[in-house]
Amino acid sequence: ALGDECRHGRVSVLLGPGMNIRRHPCGGRNFEYFSEDPLVSGRLAASLVDGIQSRRVSACIKHFCANNHETRRFVVDAEVDQRTLREIYLRGFEIAVRRSQPHLIMGSYNRLNGAYCCENKWLLQDVLRREWGFEGLVITDWGAMDDRVAAIQAGCDLEMPGNQGVHDTTIKKALKDGTLSQHALDSVVSRVVSLAARSKRAMTEEVRDESQNHHE
Repeated sequence: ALGDECRHGRVSVLLGPGMNIRRHPCGGRNFEYFSEDPLVSGRLAASLVDGIQSRRVSACIKHFCANNHETRRFVVDAEVDQRTLREIYLRGFEIAVRRSQPHLIMGSYNRLNGAYCCENKWLLQDVLRREWGFEGLVITDWGAMDDRVAAIQAGCDLEMPGNQGVHDTTIKKALKDGTLSQHALDSVVSRVVSLAARSKRAMTEEVRDESQNHHE
C-alpha cells in the first residue's frame, strides 16, 4: 500500500521505516519506531523495506544510529561500548541491511563515540559498507551536517536541504588544496546518480489510485 501510494503520487523515495530502539518513553520519535527489541525492529523493518521496494519505490531506513532521545539530540554524544552498540543499537539496522538491502539509509544528528554519525568513517565505511555489504545511498537528516568534507570522506553521499549552499564553497576549496580527493567525491556522486536513474525508471509507469481501498 505504501509503495503504491508513493508511485501514484510520483514519489520515488519513502523516508522510512524509522527503526531506532525505543529506549525511553519520553523519546519524541517513538511513534515512528517499532520496538525496544532490535530483533523485532530489524525483521519488521526488513519486511517493510521488501514490500515498499517491490513496488519500485526506494525505502530509507533511519536514523543511523543511537538517536534515541530528544534532549540535545542535534549535538549529544552517545557514548556506547562495542558490545552494547553491536547487540542493541546496530543489530536492527544490520538485520534490515543484510536481509533487504534498502536503497537508502539516513544518518542521525548525534555523535557516536565522539564523531557525528554522518561523518563517522568507522560507522559508514567499516561497518555499514564493508561488514554488512550496504550498496545504497547514505543521506543526512535535515540539518544534520557539520563538516561536509569529512562526511564525503566518511561515505555520506547526500546532504539534505537546509544549508543554503554554504558547503559548496568548502568542497571546492578542499578539492583545490587536496584535503578532499576527486575519487572520494566521484564515489558519492556516482551513488547519487544511480539512485536518480533508478527513480526515473520507476516513475515512468502510471499507477492507479488505490488509497481509498488502503484506508478501509
